[in-house]
This record gives sequence, structure tokens and C-alpha cells, in this order.
Amino acid sequence: MAGALIRYDLSLPNYFSYPPAPGVDTRSLIPRGEPRSLYIRGEYGRKADGQMRPIPAHNTTHLDVPFHFDAAGADLAGVLNNPGWAGDRPCLARVVALGGDPTLPGSHTRDGVTYCEAVGAEVLPPLEELAGYEALVILTGFAALMAGLEGFQFTHAPDGFYHVPWLKADAVERILGAGLRLVALDSTTIEQQTSSEPHRMSGEAHHALLGHQPPVLVVECLNGSQLKSQVGFIPREALLHMVPRRVNAKGAEAAHCRAFLYFYRDDPRGEALRRLQNLTTPQEYHG
Repeated sequence: MAGALIRYDLSLPNYFSYPPAPGVDTRSLIPRGEPRSLYIRGEYGRKADGQMRPIPAHNTTHLDVPFHFDAAGADLAGVLNNPGWAGDRPCLARVVALGGDPTLPGSHTRDGVTYCEAVGAEVLPPLEELAGYEALVILTGFAALMAGLEGFQFTHAPDGFYHVPWLKADAVERILGAGLRLVALDSTTIEQQTSSEPHRMSGEAHHALLGHQPPVLVVECLNGSQLKSQVGFIPREALLHMVPRRVNAKGAEAAHCRAFLYFYRDDPRGEALRRLQNLTTPQEYHG
């Protein structure tokens, strides 16, 4: 019999940024006059020149929907509470852990952290295995850098590149070929940086995934940096449950969200996990 169900939060505990995005600060909007009086605090974006800037949904754990790259694609309102999408309900996920191995193809070491920078098909499960899942969770090991500091702003390497993890074309092809509906990564983006001055990222991975029919939703900025140390292992499979922000969903291209993994400690054949999955089908979950 499987042990107790584990629910693990894969959301980042902080905002992050890197140029040219604004850093995220907090400040008192209504200061507290007396110990028991009203107090309100807010976040705002701050550029290097000290000027405030808008804060988008992309500065922490977030969900990208097709409208992000396609004006005719589904916006957040079209994805939420819709059993046809995997954006806000539990779905069976294959979990792949790639961090800490410098011999792995595409690996890179930055600030003492070794992670998989260029995620290719060679480090992913085979197509026929992925076809049994609805989502893919890729833990490259980069979360240790994102989750490390409050208000952390990335600095580029001497070559002008940030070396954030990204999906190679053959990895995207495998995701699409397997019929997955959501891919989640512990990186600021799924795109490759193409230049340093000016800072430019490609858009091919987003276009291929969000523009596919049916679309593959994208989750960026997962955490998971302490998953193994806190739980003792990284599960091979789990139920992934995204919980996006729901306000102002109409016309939104993305949303801050929480990301939860549900799995069992003693469930080698996944029997308990699939019983749980059967209780949280799209029809049961949304009615």
C-alpha cells in the first residue's frame, strides 16, 4: 500500500528579473501610523534609472497561453475552467531531473550550480513513454539560482549571455509528437538567447508549442530547488496542478501561478497515483 500523499509546491518564493526587464521591489503604499492601524504594501518594477515600470506576469512562476504569441489564440479566460486545457487542473506528468551532472549533454555551470542549459531530445524520455502523460516537468537544476535571493537580478556572463535553460528544436518536436498538452521548466524562458547586445531571445519554441493544434501550454520559472533535500527523492511521475491567478483573465497572455506536484513515497508502479488521477479527471474537476 502506498504511503501518504505528498503535495509539493514548485512555485518560486520570489520575483526575479534580468536586464532589460525591471527589477521588482516592494514599498509601503499606505504606511502604518499606529501598531493596530491600516497598512498596505505593493510591488512595483524599477529600472536602473530608478523609474517605476509595469510588472508583467513573467517575473516569477507563470503560465503562458496561446494569446502570448498569437492574437487569434486562446487567452487566459479561454483556458481557465475549461476541461479541454491542462492549465488549471491536475494532470498526469512525467518528471525529468537533469541538474548536477556536468557530463550531461547541454550542461552548464554558473555560480557553482550545474544545470542543463540546452535541453535536447537526448535527455528526455523516449516518445512512446511520454505519450502516456499529459504534461512534462523538466527540472534542469537552474531553479537553485532563481530561488536564491529576493529581488534577484541576473547578471550576464563575460560572453554577454545569461545561459538560462531552453528547449532545443528536437525537444520541442518530441513534446509535440508525444501529444503532451503542457510543458513546465525551471527556467525564465524556454527560448534560446540569440544575441547579447542588444539582448534578444528566439521565439521558435513558443510559436511551435502554443501555436500547435491542439496547443501545448507553457509554464516557466518552476522552483524545485529543494525538492530532493526536503522529500528525499524526486518522483518519476506525479500529478501536476497549476493554479493560475484569475483576475483580469480576459485578454491576458499569461498569469502568475502556483505549481503543485502530488505524488506518493511508496508507489513503484504508480497504482495509487492513477487512482488519484481517476478522482480528478477534467469532467470530475470542472463538472
